Amino acid sequence: MKEQTRETMRAHLERGRPKRFTKQGAAQDAWRILMKVGEKHMEEAGARLQEMGLSPVMGHFLDELARMEPGPMSQLVERMGVDAGWVTDIVDRLEERGDVVRRPSAEDRRAKILELTSQGRETWRKMDDAIAVAPPELLALRDAEVKMLLRIAKSLARAAKVEVEPPF
Repeated sequence: MKEQTRETMRAHLERGRPKRFTKQGAAQDAWRILMKVGEKHMEEAGARLQEMGLSPVMGHFLDELARMEPGPMSQLVERMGVDAGWVTDIVDRLEERGDVVRRPSAEDRRAKILELTSQGRETWRKMDDAIAVAPPELLALRDAEVKMLLRIAKSLARAAKVEVEPPF
């Protein structure tokens, strides 16, 4: 009984002590926090997309189309890693909106080439702006903190080889 009490007390004392710093632990904690904040922001951005008449899935497809050269539907299927029927359904909806056009392939009459229309490019720009709205919590930080966060974000993007510039 005394041993159990000592263990309980030791656990309570340890909880109040700061954790020993490790780069791995701190990086994991920071990443977990950034992901949670990002998830909250993406939910809010999803609502803004819906106001534009886009589902998050349609937005994702539009973004992929904006980042690739005009090409066959199979190219989009491969890029997205999804079923061809699903791509057809989403492309149908984007085409109905006037954001995408299907053109016959010069090389293969059976294939259709997908391409964003000028309206699709404009929709993409508006969508990108709607998603990239800085949350009020970020705007509440001091200028120096925002500058530091931007430097860190750019470093992370370079290290991850992530494209951060708009496609057009």
